[in-house]
Amino acid sequence: MNMKKINKYIISIFWLSQQLVFAQTTNQVRERIEGTDRPIVPAQATGESRSSSKSGNATDGAISDTGAQRPVQLKDKGVSSFMGYNTKYFFRSNPLSSSGPLKQSATGMWTNTFFAGAGLGVFDADEAIITPYIGISYTINDYIKSDLSSFNYNSTGAYALLLAQFGNGWSVRGGVSYSMDRSTRLDTEDYMEIYPNVGVLKSYAVNESTTAIFDASIGSHQANTDTLPIAESHEEELSSIEYSASYSLNYELMNFIIIPKYKISYKDYDQGVNKNRDDLIHDLNFKVEYPLSDSLKISTFYDYSTRKTNGLEDHDFKSYDYGIIIGLNARF
Repeated sequence: MNMKKINKYIISIFWLSQQLVFAQTTNQVRERIEGTDRPIVPAQATGESRSSSKSGNATDGAISDTGAQRPVQLKDKGVSSFMGYNTKYFFRSNPLSSSGPLKQSATGMWTNTFFAGAGLGVFDADEAIITPYIGISYTINDYIKSDLSSFNYNSTGAYALLLAQFGNGWSVRGGVSYSMDRSTRLDTEDYMEIYPNVGVLKSYAVNESTTAIFDASIGSHQANTDTLPIAESHEEELSSIEYSASYSLNYELMNFIIIPKYKISYKDYDQGVNKNRDDLIHDLNFKVEYPLSDSLKISTFYDYSTRKTNGLEDHDFKSYDYGIIIGLNARF
């Protein structure tokens, strides 16, 4: 075998090995994307913020002519705005949402979120008050473990919705949100989605110190991953219909807010390699908040989640997080 052929084989083997490594990395990015929980809108715009006056999310309320509760800021000025910053440092047992041992690639994470939004007035209807909301957010997501730093990414979000609040504690919302993840190292767009959705929320007092909140929603994740060059991939393969429901309690103990929450989600996929795939996700969260002032609070939390996919064991995962959050929220 002459030298020219040997060099050709070496180059071919090197090229193939690089492709295999790259394919593994992009598949891991996709797994991370699938396991990412994307909050639609903050509590100010869902009606959930009126559940607790000490949690730092709440707005003092006034009763409209319909009997529904409206924020004082909106009542006085017609338009309100809010902005804030959250920094979150936590341990994550399964940062890439991979199947296998629970502690696979465990690492610390540090996320920093900047957000702003506005309520565009209050409109009295026959049985409810209606408020349009818009908002944006930007999150920096960093893995502390050095061999995962290549997966660092930044997330951009935006939303617009209508919130209708009724005097009996029910609220109904409908809107659309936008999300995009961008790789920090490669400066490429890993994921983008448009998410039209509708939801209902019911809050009620259990006793003088406890408020219960039930929330249910349905939405369509219209995803695009055409920048991830995965073999046999389909740019819309992460698109899905999601049905979710959650139940939480806000318990006030002295100056602390104790919040246990359970959420169940069902996702129905119908594109590309995910055609006929169904996911069932359970999430259990426990959080303790302490308001340092009207606009500043500190929280600690623990979250445990599992995903079961119909017959596809390589998509099943378990993960738990625990850490601390410091949040600053200003309203105008």
